[in-house]
Amino acid sequence: MVTELRVHGVTGSRAEDVLDRPLLHRVAGDTDAGFFRPRPEYGATRGPGGAVLEAYRWGNLTAGAAARALWLLLLPFMLANVALWLRPDVRPGPRAAIRALTRIFALTMTASFVLSFVEISMDLVGWQCANTARCLEGRWYLGPLVDTSTSRRLALTALIPILAIAFLWFLGRRTWSRYEAFPANTDGDGDGLAHPCFWNGKPLVGRLRSLHIAFAYATLDAVLLGILVPRDRHWLGYVCAGACLVLLVACAVAVTVRPVVDRDNPARWALGLTRAASYGAVVLTVLTLAYSMLQRDPWPATGRLPVFGGTVTALFAVQLVLLMILGAVVLGSRPKGTFLQGLAGPIIASIGLGVAVAFSAGLSYRVADFLDRRRLPSSADYVPWQPLQPPPTYEWAAAGFVLMLVIMLVVALVAGLPLNRRLRRSARVVTDADFRGDRQRDPQRAKGIDTAIADALITDHVGRMLLWVFVPTAVAAVAATCFALFAIRPVRLAPPNSLAAELLSFAVNLGTYLIGLAVLGLVLIGVLAYRYQRFRRIVGVLWDLGTFWPRAAHPLAPPCYAERVVPELAGRASWLAAEQGGVILSGHSQGSVLAAATVLQLPPEAQARAALLTYGSPLRRLYARFFPAYVNDAVLTQVGAVLARPADDAAAPDQHTPRWVNLWRDTDPIGGPVGSPAARDVRLVDPPGFDIPPGDTVFPKVDGHSGYQLQPGFGAAVSGLLQDLSGPQDSSVPHQPGAPATDQFPRIQA
Repeated sequence: MVTELRVHGVTGSRAEDVLDRPLLHRVAGDTDAGFFRPRPEYGATRGPGGAVLEAYRWGNLTAGAAARALWLLLLPFMLANVALWLRPDVRPGPRAAIRALTRIFALTMTASFVLSFVEISMDLVGWQCANTARCLEGRWYLGPLVDTSTSRRLALTALIPILAIAFLWFLGRRTWSRYEAFPANTDGDGDGLAHPCFWNGKPLVGRLRSLHIAFAYATLDAVLLGILVPRDRHWLGYVCAGACLVLLVACAVAVTVRPVVDRDNPARWALGLTRAASYGAVVLTVLTLAYSMLQRDPWPATGRLPVFGGTVTALFAVQLVLLMILGAVVLGSRPKGTFLQGLAGPIIASIGLGVAVAFSAGLSYRVADFLDRRRLPSSADYVPWQPLQPPPTYEWAAAGFVLMLVIMLVVALVAGLPLNRRLRRSARVVTDADFRGDRQRDPQRAKGIDTAIADALITDHVGRMLLWVFVPTAVAAVAATCFALFAIRPVRLAPPNSLAAELLSFAVNLGTYLIGLAVLGLVLIGVLAYRYQRFRRIVGVLWDLGTFWPRAAHPLAPPCYAERVVPELAGRASWLAAEQGGVILSGHSQGSVLAAATVLQLPPEAQARAALLTYGSPLRRLYARFFPAYVNDAVLTQVGAVLARPADDAAAPDQHTPRWVNLWRDTDPIGGPVGSPAARDVRLVDPPGFDIPPGDTVFPKVDGHSGYQLQPGFGAAVSGLLQDLSGPQDSSVPHQPGAPATDQFPRIQA
């Protein structure tokens, strides 16, 4: 009795929808991730092809409107973490350099998080607003800042970033216990989907988390001490500043040292060192706060927070230098023909940096607007300086946001429109081959099918479009950073009192509002993600692609659901293969990636009684392009090879047809062929018919990425895999009426 174990994709589908059965019961797992079967008392426990139906629902590990909205605020951390896995397949030397640079960059992203809270609480509120009577008027909740010395105000407002870091610490520990703690083998290297230790990231995440928390607290201490020590020149301040500098350098070095960051064989002292760093940072923060509370001579606070503006600019410059070095290492070591020239990692890391700057600038300007009674957040040099102002660096961020939108619009018009015309011409060829002679009868129907195919083909050109947007934006970011380092604001690029200066000032102000709207929109999308299908698709695909990978670069990123899903799937599939007669791992979309990774984790005796059915799979189309070091020809061939061994001899040479069938459509924007010899690719014609069926009033709809299991071709695939698993010793496998029992899979018109 073979079980078809279905694994859904990124949409978090209900188990009832996955199995197309209304009445189910959970047979294993829990409410976060469980295995479901149809209730036997109501019948229909077998699916198309005759296998016993079972569904694995893991969507609750990433679903939830409120949780998704909260995690979206940590999107820069997720992108910094994904950048590590986007590296090309390079030699050990460049590989180590890429890992070290990415982890240092991830550390600086934590510092950016801290500085965004420092800007709002210490600069805008504690320094600027507390010294402006108009700002304090009518705001009782700012009463503790009145008639308080400047240093003590800074100490009080420093509690906000301290609490923000503490919340990150709590969140990291909570997700660490829930996701990474799933039992797994911990022997060996673990750098590869086939290794049993790959999905066990708990030890590394714990060590990295301690270093990031230490770096976060040390960053806050450095800002506070950088303001107080030059004024006081007290020995206690110098001691604290020295300890802070040592801690910052030690954390930056530690994330590059192999005995500390090795996934599976760290040094014995590594855990103690990282814990000492985090607890030492807490002690140093307490001492810094105590030092800030000391009695001092009257100290008037004017202008912006000292040192802080230069710190933000310097950090951004360091981040850009890290990304440029990372790009140079990748370009110098990548294999020929690598997707995006191997620059997918630096590009995604740059997007993460841009999102972080947008978050910081958007929130800062909106808080400044609120505190300053909605005065303009930016002004030209010839206008008197406004009381509340974020750092001038954020003006460049706002102007850069407007410039990026303009570049995207230009690329869409100059390159996107011609590309769309070419894709439509290609789509006509496919439509005319599937529905010969039908275009003349109904041109509009044929045009609608052309559009669906052309829209799906855009996925194959996203990388090129991304590169066209990235290159000019990156050049502009470097230029803006150079201007900011020399304290040159955007409006100073134009003559005073000129129309150009007014336009630049308008662009900066417009950018601040657009950034604020973008941040608000991102949060709203997170809240609506699992209530409306459109938002679910927007968030789900990118989100679950990002959180599929372990937190090996940024430990405070959203948790990796696969570290529970893959070991749990492997355990259940092994039991079904050994005790229940066999298993067909049936994965849709992201579920196909999980299923393929699960196959590599099965013991040989379970692999001999297992088969794989994937549909709408992004393995070749997306994963092999963006993650070539982990999903490539060798890995896909290995999946097919372990499933090619006959059931009666798991040690036999791989001379048999793989028990892996992959279904795909031309209208699917995500899925595609896997390629021989890994799998038997089967193309399904979509839509299933050109004309309105008899008795109906509408055309058959274009399914695109959904509805694979509802078409007859799906049943034929399952039936063939059942025969592959049955072998000559048992050919009496029940089949659903009308489903052909064959292991040959031609091009199918459903």
